[in-house]
Amino acid sequence: MGKDMTNREVKEALEKAKSGDDAAWKKLYDRFENYVHDRAWKRLKRLNIPESRKGDAENELFQAGWKGFLSAVRNYDPEKGEFLTYATYYIDGEMSREIKFIIHSLEMTKQSEDIDDADLLSAEDKKYSVGDAPDQGKYSAERRALQIMEILRLLTDEEHSLSKDELRRFLRIYRIAKYNNGTPIEAPNTFTSTIEEILSEVNPTEYSEQNEDKYKIKYEGYKENRLKAKRDKTGGKKAAAVTNFSYVHLFGYEELNRLIQIVCLSDMLSAEEKNRIVTKLVSTAGVYYNTPFLDGDKLKFSPTAVHGRFSGKIIKDKRQLSENINLIQRAINGLCQIQFKFNCYTADHEMTPKSDYIHTLSPYHLAVYHDNYYCIGLKHGDKRIWHYRVDLMTDIEFVTDKNGKNVTIDVDAFEGLPISNAYWNPEKYMSEHLYMAYDEPRDIHIKIRNTDYTILHDWFGDHYEKTDKPCGDGYDIVKVKTSPSMIVHWAMQYAGDVEITDEDIRDKIRDEIKKLREKYK
Repeated sequence: MGKDMTNREVKEALEKAKSGDDAAWKKLYDRFENYVHDRAWKRLKRLNIPESRKGDAENELFQAGWKGFLSAVRNYDPEKGEFLTYATYYIDGEMSREIKFIIHSLEMTKQSEDIDDADLLSAEDKKYSVGDAPDQGKYSAERRALQIMEILRLLTDEEHSLSKDELRRFLRIYRIAKYNNGTPIEAPNTFTSTIEEILSEVNPTEYSEQNEDKYKIKYEGYKENRLKAKRDKTGGKKAAAVTNFSYVHLFGYEELNRLIQIVCLSDMLSAEEKNRIVTKLVSTAGVYYNTPFLDGDKLKFSPTAVHGRFSGKIIKDKRQLSENINLIQRAINGLCQIQFKFNCYTADHEMTPKSDYIHTLSPYHLAVYHDNYYCIGLKHGDKRIWHYRVDLMTDIEFVTDKNGKNVTIDVDAFEGLPISNAYWNPEKYMSEHLYMAYDEPRDIHIKIRNTDYTILHDWFGDHYEKTDKPCGDGYDIVKVKTSPSMIVHWAMQYAGDVEITDEDIRDKIRDEIKKLREKYK
């Protein structure tokens, strides 16, 4: 059976394997053995390893990959998606770990059975150790601490830890691979003291639920303050060991996935900027992190193939937009007024001021509406909420008084002022100002097929409401609050899908149709 298992048989075997069924494990091994071997061989081909050692290296990679596969079987939940996709994450993580500190060290150094500190190394480790690496002297306490931190950063996360003995062995391999330094590892007491000093420096003094997110390195028993208990011990009582360390990375893997997606799919960044930023983001993670967007130092996709409506904008315009956004956000944070010129485009594709008028605004919010960024605020002297396209704003400055101090924003108490309402909803504001119009929104009724609600959702989000008004079978009457002037153009855009039922709006639509008929007859 094995290699020809159906999806249903794989699912059954997974369930049985979790319960310890040896026959099920054998079936899974037969089914996925070649897949793990293939991934090991593909990873191996990227490494510069002598031909005489490739067989052993491939076997080590396979064993690491199979270890990851076993972890995937134990942790798999069908709700997490396809099993093979899920398992590949674990397989590649274990292989990456093996490559970083075993295969890579083999590539950079020689083999020898003459090993210092042999008690630290198993027979398996000896194959990847360098007995004839020269003794180049001991490291300072500061460098030793940094090396331990780097190993923990690379090889651990909140799901993978290293014991104290494992950490000592990897420290030796790290030094040989990076510096070709075969100096024996520091004495156990010195090594333990260094780890405890690191923990004392980067972690809170005492654990509480409130400071859980302050820990940089977690360890077995950190919630019971095991390190503090060890240091405070009295009467010769032996304290529990401090071991099994795991580095808490700046971003969780799910957070990294989302950040990388945002960067890769952004049309505000050049291909070079995307590559550089994604590489930096991935560098914050350890070897277990696997992103579909990066392979080593190379992006797995073409950044120039990701396009938005404004991908063609020249870099200068994109940088100007970014600078505008940063300046406006600083004004919002500081509750300061801004002034600027508002612009439009010419036939020559150049941006020019609409007039010499200087706009003064108390900025409250930044929002994105159909690919454009808008600044929403109170227009000085108007006592109305206005919004401006950020990319059409130039010469933005903070408004200052005669003493050179920034002028604070206007705050007038009237209904609907965004800053006066802690629950102000920008999405609701944009749905009520269709096409970012300026007229006063009102309730409008729309007839639509009960299968076409996606149209409404695309434009109004969740801000529409089905009514009980009678209409034909298969149709609903829906109420939205939005711009009465712009709903005319929206209804004409979707003329085949929607129908406005408010008679005054219908009159406006008829007028527009007459004008179009005259224009295009």
